Amino acid sequence: MRKVLLLLLAFVFLFTATVVGSNSTFSLNLPFGSRATFAQPSLTPINVTKFPLADKPQPLTSNLLFGVVSDIHVQYTNSFAQNKFQQMLGDMVKLHVPNLVINGDLGDGTPQDYTTLGDLIRQQKNHPAIYYTIGNHEFYKAYHNPITNAWSPVTYPNGETDVTAIERFLDFTKRSRVYYDEYLKSYHFIFLGSEKSAISDHTYGDKAYLSDEQLGWLKSKLKENYTPGKPIFVFLHQPLVRLGSTLNKPDFVIQADRLREILNRFPEVILFSGHIHRQLELPTTILKQEFVMANSSSVSLPRNSKGQALPNKSEGLVVEVSKNKVVIKGRDFLTKTWIPGTQYEF
Repeated sequence: MRKVLLLLLAFVFLFTATVVGSNSTFSLNLPFGSRATFAQPSLTPINVTKFPLADKPQPLTSNLLFGVVSDIHVQYTNSFAQNKFQQMLGDMVKLHVPNLVINGDLGDGTPQDYTTLGDLIRQQKNHPAIYYTIGNHEFYKAYHNPITNAWSPVTYPNGETDVTAIERFLDFTKRSRVYYDEYLKSYHFIFLGSEKSAISDHTYGDKAYLSDEQLGWLKSKLKENYTPGKPIFVFLHQPLVRLGSTLNKPDFVIQADRLREILNRFPEVILFSGHIHRQLELPTTILKQEFVMANSSSVSLPRNSKGQALPNKSEGLVVEVSKNKVVIKGRDFLTKTWIPGTQYEF
């Protein structure tokens, strides 16, 4: 009997060592119409073995590597947001991320905010090449008193116009209009942006307004150099779906139906958005329907599913592309760690 017990103990030890030592990571291949959900606890550990230590970021390797963040809200009076932005930018440098998309809400659209953001970027040596989209807060100078710069919604729009707000954004980003495209290592990046705000029509609120011209341009750009199965990366600050929260149809894009109709024709599209600040570890942070939609949380102030602020978090995405394979990873820029349960593969 003693020999039998010893044999059983040896078998259990060998089995346990095999499970714990397995080099597995969590990836998600989502079928059409499904929600991105997190794996249930199992005997095999996930999201551990390939993640770098918190104090020793390691370079990532892929054909194409880029970061996606949003809602940095760098205001010249907000040292809290400024520090988080510096932490994020420094982490991207340590991870050797060569390209970074800041997907809207850079600050409040004031000259002082743009100056502050530019100074912070210049202070970071070897920072990534940065691509911007316009967010609703780029139109928020309209809420500031033109003389004191104090918050003054009572006197909205405080002499501000959509034209002047957009001009400041374009001057900072060195672009000719709020929508444009780039090719990074032959992969197509398409940047969309709102052309109007509540300044023009109070019913617009914080929604994105996409002109007929912009939507027509998008159609043609999606067809340009199109290769079946090859990822196309599209960026718009406002989401089509309230990712990371309830999936009821939100009202964040005025031309949402037309935009969705265009994107539905291209299953290769991955649409990145911000705006709602939802933390990355929530279900439905990434959703695959006819195309993929991804939430990028917020660098300055992520929020939980109830909309409550999480001041001790700062989040964004790192995307690796190898041929037609895309891996999206959630990153905490304060702890310098990958967020468990937020790695997705397409």
